[in-house]
Amino acid sequence: RDIVIQEREKDLAISTFGRGFYVLDDYSALRDLTADKLENENALLFPVRDALMYIQRGSRYAGGSTVYRAKNPDFGAIFTYYIKEVPKSLKSKRLKNEKELFKNGEPIPQPTKEEIDLEKNETSPYLIFTIKDESGTIVRQIFKSASKGIHRINWDLKYKNPGSVSLKKDKFDPSKNGGSGLPAIPGKYTVEMSLFINGEDSLLAGPVEFKAKVLNNSSLPPTDRKELDAFYKDVANLWRVMDAGDDYFDELVKRTAYVRQALQQTFGATLEMKNKAQKLKEKLDAIAFKFEGTPAKASWEEVPPEQMPLSYRFQNIIWASWNSTAGPTATQKMNYEILMEELPSMLEKLITIDGELKILEAELDKLGAAHTPGRVPKF
Repeated sequence: RDIVIQEREKDLAISTFGRGFYVLDDYSALRDLTADKLENENALLFPVRDALMYIQRGSRYAGGSTVYRAKNPDFGAIFTYYIKEVPKSLKSKRLKNEKELFKNGEPIPQPTKEEIDLEKNETSPYLIFTIKDESGTIVRQIFKSASKGIHRINWDLKYKNPGSVSLKKDKFDPSKNGGSGLPAIPGKYTVEMSLFINGEDSLLAGPVEFKAKVLNNSSLPPTDRKELDAFYKDVANLWRVMDAGDDYFDELVKRTAYVRQALQQTFGATLEMKNKAQKLKEKLDAIAFKFEGTPAKASWEEVPPEQMPLSYRFQNIIWASWNSTAGPTATQKMNYEILMEELPSMLEKLITIDGELKILEAELDKLGAAHTPGRVPKF
């Protein structure tokens, strides 16, 4: 029905007879596209427009059914790229060859086990988008499965999540990104596009420069963004250690429970050994209270006054950083200092418990006890 170009944002707005409304966000990449480039270039990384930095809101309160919200453009820096062809995998090459042989009525050879293993262990081609700051330091890498044609991917203007690695069904996934951490600072950045295949990666396009700019709507802008960035980096390191400590704690809780059960079911296990395992469980409970406090049945406000859990202090730092563009508050700084003072002693206690647990596990080996997690099978 109608087509309008939004010149400032370089968007194409389209309305239809059926009252539909469509927006093609940022068509500017098309201005760089030519038939010659599509024919002769293996890969293209188009110019990146300035990325606006602000705090996103995901919902509107108390609107009921009156609220209408269409999908917004992806937040952050949008990278538009073109891939002419993606190298075929060993399996796809074999299947294509078999299809041709079948078509021509020729015998299809049986692949060997070695060939099948090579296919199974081959990593599918994937793209690596490397974002660097003005100093050339890598601030983020984004992975995506490679496919031909014109595509888009976005960087949400945040550093990498420094937390523990997670896997889906305990399987390696090369295209899985580590998630987002704390916000990056405004400034100039570059992006490069590489292709990983057959154990090697090669640069396809870039670097392309772009800017991350703060939307001019901050009520309390930080007085020193470099100081804010330094604080974020300190918090990211704290985040990494806290997440690892939490995983370490969970492993010790699991091992302790299995050791207690094994001692209960093993002939020759002494009462002294069982009491030691019980003491380890109590020490872990005390550490759990230090980290998480008393679990609330319904609301945290119902918990009697007690020591502030370390995890709550950490959440206060993170949530304030994610929900404000202002500099670090006095409360954030105070919580950071308390965590940096308390956390090392908690980790030392976990290391001590680990050592005591290993002694009990060695005793289980001597008694010929059934296997428990963390123990190496022995005759």
